[in-house]
Amino acid sequence: MCDKINNNKSGDEDDNNNNNNNKSDEDDEDDDYSVSSVRAGISIGLLCARPQWAIKHPTLTTTVFHRRVLLNSLTWKKYEDARLRAAFQSAAPHPVSSDRANESARIQDSLSESNDLPNTCNTFEEIVEEEDQDEDNDNDNDSDEGGSVASIPGPDGDTGGGNNDSIENDQFASMEEFDHWLHNQHDDEPEGFVDPYGLEELEDREEGDGDIELDVMEDMEEDDQEPLSDLGSFRSDGDTTPKQIDKYPRAGEIKEKRQSRFEDILARQDIEESPNIFRPFKDSSEFRLARWLNDLPLSKARSSNLSFGSGKTMRQRIDQLPTPRMQWKNIQVDPLYGTTSAPVYLSYRDPVNAIRSLLDRPELAKYMTYTPERHWKDKAEYTRVYSEIFTADWAWDTQASLEPGSTLLAVLLGSDKAHLTEHSGDKSAWPLYLSLGNIHSSIRNKPTKRCWILLAYIPIPSFTDPKAHHTALQQRLFHQCLEVVLKSIKRVGKKGKHLRDSLGNVRHCYTRIAAYLADYPEQTLINAAAQNNSPNTTAGHHELGDSALRPRRTREWILSRIAQAKRIAHPSNIEEYTEAAKQLGLNSVDRPFWRGHAGYQPDLVITPDILHGLFRFWRDHILKWVRYLIGAAELDHRLKALQPISGFRHFAQGISHLSQWTGREDRELQRVLVSVVVGSPKINTSVLRALRAFHDFLYLAQYRSHLTSTLQYLKEALETFHEFKDAFIKTGARRGKNGIIQHFRILKMAGLHSYAYHIPLMGTSVQFSTEITETCHQEMAKAAYKTTNRKNFFQQMAAYMNRKEVLTLMEDISSWYFERLRTKASCGHAIPCLSGYETFVSEMVIAGQKHAELEVRRASRAKGGYIWLTIKPDRRGILIDTVVGFYNIPNLHTDLVTFMGSFENVGLPLRFSLLRSDVWYRCRIQRPTIQDEDELGDTRVIQAVPPNVLQNRHGLCNCVLVKSDDDAEETGIAGYRIAQLRLIFTPRLPQTHPLYDVPLAYVYWFSHLPSRTERNINMYQVHCLRESDRSCIGEVIPLSSICRLVQLVPKFGNWANPELTKDNSMDVWKYYYLNSFMDKETYQAVW
Repeated sequence: MCDKINNNKSGDEDDNNNNNNNKSDEDDEDDDYSVSSVRAGISIGLLCARPQWAIKHPTLTTTVFHRRVLLNSLTWKKYEDARLRAAFQSAAPHPVSSDRANESARIQDSLSESNDLPNTCNTFEEIVEEEDQDEDNDNDNDSDEGGSVASIPGPDGDTGGGNNDSIENDQFASMEEFDHWLHNQHDDEPEGFVDPYGLEELEDREEGDGDIELDVMEDMEEDDQEPLSDLGSFRSDGDTTPKQIDKYPRAGEIKEKRQSRFEDILARQDIEESPNIFRPFKDSSEFRLARWLNDLPLSKARSSNLSFGSGKTMRQRIDQLPTPRMQWKNIQVDPLYGTTSAPVYLSYRDPVNAIRSLLDRPELAKYMTYTPERHWKDKAEYTRVYSEIFTADWAWDTQASLEPGSTLLAVLLGSDKAHLTEHSGDKSAWPLYLSLGNIHSSIRNKPTKRCWILLAYIPIPSFTDPKAHHTALQQRLFHQCLEVVLKSIKRVGKKGKHLRDSLGNVRHCYTRIAAYLADYPEQTLINAAAQNNSPNTTAGHHELGDSALRPRRTREWILSRIAQAKRIAHPSNIEEYTEAAKQLGLNSVDRPFWRGHAGYQPDLVITPDILHGLFRFWRDHILKWVRYLIGAAELDHRLKALQPISGFRHFAQGISHLSQWTGREDRELQRVLVSVVVGSPKINTSVLRALRAFHDFLYLAQYRSHLTSTLQYLKEALETFHEFKDAFIKTGARRGKNGIIQHFRILKMAGLHSYAYHIPLMGTSVQFSTEITETCHQEMAKAAYKTTNRKNFFQQMAAYMNRKEVLTLMEDISSWYFERLRTKASCGHAIPCLSGYETFVSEMVIAGQKHAELEVRRASRAKGGYIWLTIKPDRRGILIDTVVGFYNIPNLHTDLVTFMGSFENVGLPLRFSLLRSDVWYRCRIQRPTIQDEDELGDTRVIQAVPPNVLQNRHGLCNCVLVKSDDDAEETGIAGYRIAQLRLIFTPRLPQTHPLYDVPLAYVYWFSHLPSRTERNINMYQVHCLRESDRSCIGEVIPLSSICRLVQLVPKFGNWANPELTKDNSMDVWKYYYLNSFMDKETYQAVW
């Protein structure tokens, strides 16, 4: 639906896996259509399908499931200009061929004048004239919006426009004559000629059965352009991979070398006498069965093949396996204050042993760091890069306070109350978790890596004291229990301790509590802050809405205030002490658990929480204010009218019906809220700027790495929000039960100041989100509770978790040992015959076959991305004429002839209408992340589903970013175009043809991206390009030139047109916003 070409690079967020199919549309024109040949340099390399030796030895090849096509991007601007001029000179007018144009005209005519949509050129003649002007501007100004064009030499080294001979469609009488002619073109190759198309390799190639993968070979460069609007563009400064790393001298020194813990365990197993490391189970199969049965409510399991006959016997055998370092303790706690209705029991484990269990695991060794580092974006050390804890200032400064050669262990804690009963009952648990900041956050926060350890179940007793005292008594009991649990941490933090890692390296380690992950109620509890007081600053209730950062809530400040409160009232007098503490900004806690811990910094340990801080503030306040201004029904209609995108939630019924919200709903709505509400009468300029600024802050706070410059963007976004936030009061959106609220005394608003302060000291905030502890609840609290009899369940839950960790430890030991044996066997060493080894090796081989392509893809990738098509097309070998009717693309013939005619003297057979193609309905695309080009982002599905009379007569065709300039940078929009993907296909051409087995795409073009974003919303506006008969302007392009999935949001105006739906919004509307909040990668790339 658009006009020109400008492509962008793609590489989405955070994570992974989807196999899907792709499709595209084409249309019909006269067979005698002739086009001047335009040479566009293209280099095609095809890896052969799996040869016979690879079938016999599947582990020796990486093309078991895929064949890959490497395709450089064309220099599209020159080719496109020539195509449009040739088409204008010789093409017959396009007939009005579909109901799409009629419906578009009807709805466009029904638009109200209040929408105030600007005029733009719609006719084909105007487009060509506009492009002529653009070309003239290119001669005068090198900074044209299309970007500079780097010409790629053709097959004969010529970079010009090709020879003067035009190729007619009827030049060849048959396909055989065409093949013979093409083959003869290479007979007179000069000496040293390099075959640019890999034709010699293609001739020997076998028929492959794997997925087609296109490697988008693009140069990804750092972007340094200035913001394009008055509001400013808050975005990424490109790749943040450090160019210079300074390591703290002598940190993490190895004091001695010993056997690792796993080696010690195997030595006690005496494998040489009994080659069964799974004793007391018979073999690996029985061990795995026991591991599975342990999660079931098993009482008896009768079988003649098993060595155990009941659940009790099985659990007894599990208890005989090597035990983890962490053993549960169950002690009775006598509260220092108050009286409970029943004895209080604390179930916990030694935290130092928990740390040792993390250090023991071999699979975590390569993700551990023991040395604080300073990362620099440049070798001149002007720009810092902040990401992990050990790249920030706290780790460096803390290491400086330790003795030389020692090792810093950054202890992370997390806790959160969890409801154990689902539909009825009041059973709750208060789990305490532990992890290490020395582990890379991308690994540490993956649930499957098991880097967070359940440390304790904090009791939640019932007190017999007056009800008004219960909160204060529970707060004090919490600190009393943590003081018991963390006693060994405090001791190692002061004196140090020799600890061994998984390689047997011994270091002298000091522990420091670096972070405590908690929601706002627990944050105030931990730092002894009064209700409605900031947990990490001295801001009281009346300063919560201030635009300036208040002084930090330091250790000295808190302890001095507690001492002052004790002088006013004794802590045993709950009522008087609580009142005195409240006046000083404190809660009822008189003995914080952290008071004796070395290096504890309350203002840093309490980390910014994205889930309960940013997301909940957005949901409880920003979204509420916006819904009041735009109206719930209008907002629902606009959300329902958005085109569905695979992998993203589509609010088909709006949001008014939602009763339960999670972080998922927050994220999905944050993607579209800004672009959806633009134009509503009550969303004035100030409201829009405040809304845009807050979403900028929201996305910037979630960066996985920060530069000095992006931290400045973060501060500016917050300053802009505070500057315009009063608009929510002036418009009446900030209101409560009694009317408009004239202030912003919101606890979570005060927390917004902590991000820019905290990140340089402790690393990026995304690694401290409480989503981690919420995930841990599922297995370590709720699943464990289901295995109990609901009486004295904390002890039963602890026993269940202990057995589960025993089995997991045995699985880790066996995998580690079998991997060592496999390595030795590959080197020719003799290995013992062990139970389970053959099964382990066969599983490794199968896993290697399944993921071989993924592994090699990472290793062989330069700076490009990947596009996948499924092995089997959705439609095989259908005629081009059938595709034209099936997809309703009348210009497909003409545009395909134009595209194929641009390939250096390659003519087309007379019976072109008999050409067959394979067609896909969808494809998958994956690109490196913007901030780390060595890490692939999320896989996105791009759909090109054809029209269907019964379901969607417009089809479901997503919009994409297409690269039009080879010199286009990784971020920004220069050198890119927006298009709607209508068809994905591969013509069945001779093997000698340059486009043999090359996936193509048919797209409808949108207008060129303007030089500036729209004022206040800071997004680009585009419009669909149509010819005089209202048909869309399309073109055939290589599928590899597609760089990114993007989202266009209709410019609704004052009120959304009632006839606009999710099915037709991308086909009948005219003006759209390029949504920069579609996902985190798009936010950083498109600005």
